[in-house]
Amino acid sequence: MGLGPSIKMTSLHHYRCPVTAEIVKNDDLEYAGIIVDGVSEVCDDKIYTAKRVGDIAQVLRADGAIVAIDGWGNHHVDFVNVIEQLGIRGIPSVGLSYIGQQGRLVCTNNYVDCVVDFNKNISGYESCVVGDNNLTEYDAMKAVALLKNKLRKAEKYDSDQKDDSAGNAQTLRRLTRKTFHIKEVRFGDETKIEAGVLTIRKGLEKSLIMQEARIKDIQVKILEPGENDMFVNSNLDYSPIACKVRGELGEGVTHLLSGVTVMITGVEDKSGFQPSNIGSSEGVLKNQVVLDRAGTPASSDYILHIDVLFEEGEGRTAEGIMAAHRAADWIVQDIRKVLKDFQNMAYTREEFTDVARPGKPRIIQVKIVSGLGNMYDSSMFPYEPAGFLGSHNMMDSKNIPYVITPNQGRDGAIHSLL
Repeated sequence: MGLGPSIKMTSLHHYRCPVTAEIVKNDDLEYAGIIVDGVSEVCDDKIYTAKRVGDIAQVLRADGAIVAIDGWGNHHVDFVNVIEQLGIRGIPSVGLSYIGQQGRLVCTNNYVDCVVDFNKNISGYESCVVGDNNLTEYDAMKAVALLKNKLRKAEKYDSDQKDDSAGNAQTLRRLTRKTFHIKEVRFGDETKIEAGVLTIRKGLEKSLIMQEARIKDIQVKILEPGENDMFVNSNLDYSPIACKVRGELGEGVTHLLSGVTVMITGVEDKSGFQPSNIGSSEGVLKNQVVLDRAGTPASSDYILHIDVLFEEGEGRTAEGIMAAHRAADWIVQDIRKVLKDFQNMAYTREEFTDVARPGKPRIIQVKIVSGLGNMYDSSMFPYEPAGFLGSHNMMDSKNIPYVITPNQGRDGAIHSLL
């Protein structure tokens, strides 16, 4: 029991987190931050990290919390421990988890009294289809509404109170995102962007094979919208193509490409082993992914497909999986170099702010993420939005909780090694 393809939060899902998107819509709440807590293997560690989450939430002066997890079974021990530690400190919470028929809580406590089940499959069971049981915008909306109700009962929130804090609102951090829409992707002699056409240098993956001893081969393909009636190996991640132009993650300026999404897949040589945690997602692509979800490509997207052939045995090692993500990020980096200084095309400009709202209930989000290594790990603070290079694995950090700002979450501070 752990993490299956249908519920996993890809790097793209974290980048477009539905919970963050929903909380920031509510001007009657202050979004105080995000605590990222890794799932631990040993029970004592689960309790230890849950207590640290509680301590951090208390320091953040949180009035309420939304706790989301993309695993189940043993991982629900982390989930209920976090909710308990928040409750002990007087912080009401609403949980978000896959439950269905298969993921019922293996343990509970008196503080676990409100969990939104984001199962979508009519059978109630986990599936091997990426995005099938994903946390969606509707789930996030329900969680925020339920948390407000809890806060109201605790006399921490009054929806009828006149909003007199607008003049006191303080912008803490500002992030500008410029999105350039790509209408065609193709291979060529050099990587460039011209008139909405992304050209990717053909063969750039060949040098990476020589650098990664755990990888036997890499195939890079471009899938056009609707080109999904073909076999693909098990999914390792979906991620956006974005880069920092100015500032650190969560502030300054970020350039993003829309109309194209990166897909990493992988398989082992000889045995044909498909990397997975509790179920692999290989098969005909149109049957193995639900498009148009927060963590999956849009049906109108081009897909930059990076398929990794692992040396035998390396698809089931943490080092092998990291090698695949590292190689994929180097490929995307070739596009980022062009995107970083790109200006000669129309773009959509968005402004994101972290705002302090004195007098409003302070809400935090707790993300309980992969942290066991191999096919169940996450990494934090890459050099580039939702990338891998430069990041630090949760497992290597002993799953000690990170605190990130809402803008850092929206700017790709979390990368999924799945």
